[in-house]
Amino acid sequence: YELGWGGWWFWDPVENSSFMPWLLGTALIHSLAVTEKRGSFRSWTVLLAIVTFVLSLMGTFLVRSGVLTSVHAFATDPARGVFILALLAIVSGGSLALFAWRAPQLRLRGGRFGMLSRESLLLTNNVLLAAATGTVMLGTLYPLALDALGLGKVSVGSPYFDAVFVPLIAPALFLIGVGPIARWKQASLPELAVRLRWAFAASVALALVLPFALGRWSPLVSFGLALAVWIAATSAVSVWDRLRQAGTGLSAWRRVADPSPAFYGMALAHLGVAVLVVGVTLVTGYETRKDVRMETGDTVEIGGYVLRFEGVAKESGPNYLADRATLQVMRSGRNVTTLRPSRRSYFSQQKPMSEAAIDSGFSRDLYATLGDALNATTWLVRVQHKPFVNWIWGGALLMALGGLFAASDRRYRLAVRGAREERHVAAVRDRQATPEIAARKITPRTREAENG
Repeated sequence: YELGWGGWWFWDPVENSSFMPWLLGTALIHSLAVTEKRGSFRSWTVLLAIVTFVLSLMGTFLVRSGVLTSVHAFATDPARGVFILALLAIVSGGSLALFAWRAPQLRLRGGRFGMLSRESLLLTNNVLLAAATGTVMLGTLYPLALDALGLGKVSVGSPYFDAVFVPLIAPALFLIGVGPIARWKQASLPELAVRLRWAFAASVALALVLPFALGRWSPLVSFGLALAVWIAATSAVSVWDRLRQAGTGLSAWRRVADPSPAFYGMALAHLGVAVLVVGVTLVTGYETRKDVRMETGDTVEIGGYVLRFEGVAKESGPNYLADRATLQVMRSGRNVTTLRPSRRSYFSQQKPMSEAAIDSGFSRDLYATLGDALNATTWLVRVQHKPFVNWIWGGALLMALGGLFAASDRRYRLAVRGAREERHVAAVRDRQATPEIAARKITPRTREAENG
C-alpha cells in the first residue's frame, strides 16, 4: 500500500504464504471450541494444528529461499532455503507419522450430533476454510511447480483467486452468524429462524439501501454489505441472548460480567470480520483512480475532492535525491490538506522509487503518486480515492483484540493447571503401586547381586 501501487491485496505469492496458515489457523480455533466443549473432532483438531504449523514453515521457505521473485520476499539465500526445506521435511514427515501412529487412540468422546447443530456448522466452517486454503495453495504453488519442471511460466492472479476463493469464503462468512446461535448436539430450524429473523431482515434491508446512499448500487457491493451486516447483527443477537440468560435477579453490571472473556472475545473477533468485510466490499466497489498529466495550476477531481498541482521542487535526503510535488486538496472550495508525493533516486541503486502521499480518514484515503517527468514542467501523477480502506486494518485489529481477550480467559489457565495436577496424581499413584521400585534405584549391578 505504501510502495506506490495503492492496493491493499494483490494475491502475491508471499502474501498467500502468510494467508494460508492464517486461514487454517482460524479453522483450528473453531475446531478447538468443539473439542473443548464436546470432546469431538479430536483427531481433526490435531491434524489441523500439524498442517497449520507445516504451512507456516512452508511460507518461511518460500519467502527466505529465493524461490519466489517478489518485492515482499526477504532474502535470496539458497543455502538457507535448503536448511528450511530439510526442517520442513523433518517436521512435516515426523509429525504426520506420529499422528498416523497415535490417532486411533484419540477416541471420539463427544457423542453423536445432528445434521443441524453447532458441531455440524463448525465442521462445515472448517471444511470451507480448509478448501479455501487449498485453492490458495494451488494458485501459489502451481506456477512454481511448472517452472521447476521446465514446462513454462504462468501467472496466476486475481481472476483465478476471485473465481474460486470468494464462493468458498462467502458461505463461511454466513455461518459465522448461525454457529454461535445454534445449540449443541441438535438445533431446531424454526427456533433458529425466529431468533435470527431480525438480523436477517436488517442485513437484507441495509444491503439494499446503503449502496444507493453511497452513490451507486452494485449487486456485489450489496452482497458484501449483506454479509457484513449479517455478521454484526447476529453477533449482537448472540450477546443479547447470553445477557438475558445470565439471570433475572442480577444487576445490569452482573449480567454484563457474567459471560466469560472467551465469549466476548468471540463476539469482538466476529465484529472485526464484519468491519473488514465492509472495508473490502466498499474499497473494491467504489475506489477510483486517475492517471493524469499535470502542470503547475492544473486540477483533477476525484471522489468529490479537487486536487491542484502546485509544482515540483528538488530536495535531498541523507541517502537520496528526490523530486517532491505539492498537491493542494480542496472540497467545496475549502482547503482540506496538502499531499506531497515524491520520486526518489537512492545513491545505492539507479532505479527511482515512488514515495506515496496518503491522507487517511475514517471513511476514505486520498492517495497520490508522482510519476515520470514528461518535460521540464509536465509530470505524470496518479491520484486515488479509496473509500473505507482503513476499515480493513480496523477489522484486523478487532480480530486480534478479540483473540487476545479470549486467550485471557481464566478457565484456560485452570485447565492447564488441572492437567498438570492430574499428571502429578497419576505419577504418585504409580509410585504407590510399586513401593519397592520407588524406594530404591535398581541398577543392572543390583539385579545381578540379587540373582546371585
